[in-house]
Amino acid sequence: MPRLTLIYPAIGRKPGKPFVRSWQLQPLAIARLAAMTPPDWQIRFFDDRMELIDYDAATDLVAISIETYSSKRGYQIAARFRARGIPVVMGGYHATLCPDECREHADAVCVGEAESVWADILRDGARGALQPFYQGERGRPLQGLQPDRAIFKDKKYLPVALVETSRGCPFQCNFCSIGAAFQGSYRRRPVQEIVEELRQVHDKYVFFVDDNIVGDPAGARELFDAIAPLGIQWMSQGSLHALKDETLLRSMARSGCMGLLVGFESLNGANLAAMGKRINHVDDYEAALDRLRRAGVFVYGTFIFGYPHDRPESFDLTVRFAKKEQIFLSAFNHLVPFPGTPLYRELEAAGQLQYPKWWLHDDYRFGQVPFRPAAMSAGAIEENCQRARRSFYTWGSIFRRSLDFKANSPTPGRAWAFWMLNWMLRRELSQKSGIPLGGTE
Repeated sequence: MPRLTLIYPAIGRKPGKPFVRSWQLQPLAIARLAAMTPPDWQIRFFDDRMELIDYDAATDLVAISIETYSSKRGYQIAARFRARGIPVVMGGYHATLCPDECREHADAVCVGEAESVWADILRDGARGALQPFYQGERGRPLQGLQPDRAIFKDKKYLPVALVETSRGCPFQCNFCSIGAAFQGSYRRRPVQEIVEELRQVHDKYVFFVDDNIVGDPAGARELFDAIAPLGIQWMSQGSLHALKDETLLRSMARSGCMGLLVGFESLNGANLAAMGKRINHVDDYEAALDRLRRAGVFVYGTFIFGYPHDRPESFDLTVRFAKKEQIFLSAFNHLVPFPGTPLYRELEAAGQLQYPKWWLHDDYRFGQVPFRPAAMSAGAIEENCQRARRSFYTWGSIFRRSLDFKANSPTPGRAWAFWMLNWMLRRELSQKSGIPLGGTE
């Protein structure tokens, strides 16, 4: 019986400190690979974020799923196994966007979506004949994608099941690695397959990992109507363009939607134009938030800083807006040039990257701005982002935002979730900053 080891690497951790708790979610891609693996393979799974990897375990093939932040750690793990003569295949968003770099650290690279090539990878791996690259079929219908969640047994993830209902996003912001990987394509899974998957989920909450659950409003409404009888509580991510439709919002709320992550990104229209966020209009923000609040849907609002029109006062303005609107949770993040994106190519061509391949540089730390911004210094942006987070997550701010009884605290259960999540993010403010990428092995 051939043996397969699946590994999900951590970003990194501070010496002597545990991995950040809010990042400990089930890795859905690993469960998909497990489900696609024939029963004659013996599978072991190590989640580097919460357990030690047994490098001495008997195995015939190692598969590692990497993102840009976890790529350095993934390469370190791969080196340990390859030193023993065990072949390693890598996949994931970073492998798709940087296949040649990834090939330097792996015996094979899965480029794109794995569903169409996983059987080939396993076949070639079993007979010791891996090809350097496997190109996943682009545009393949999203059918038969039920994951094998049994692989998560005994791992202490947050009580949130990750489920995919669509893939890609119809919009292409210049900073987004999703847009770069899928090139503006957007596909939905068959609704009945989603319903069947949700019936097998036993976690308290569901997070639909879609990059834009309302990317196709008509398809989203069909989904919401189908899952409403299930009585689940769910969250996801969505763009503002579809949130003007109050009937869609009501359907979303009836289906069990607790909250939606919304990328507001900036309160400056010139910055929105620079990032290609044409579907966002600052004048619509308050009305969109009001519609979501009346529907009983809380908002996790995200904001990005580092574009040419940002100034020190931009941070204060944004925090005041988030507090005034009583946003459930907010992220105040600096701009990150991910490889493969138009933003990365622009900054590289302009000579503004502080590190070549910042994700591999030994001096880079999580929370650092890895480029030279046009209007403010990198250090000033980092400092102001931290200051914005501290201001938003003061106990006074948390208390005042908890008084939104339409969306943030409409029920005792929602109020508990509000306080628990705000407390967790407040506690992690210092934990996330300065994490070295990779490991110490």
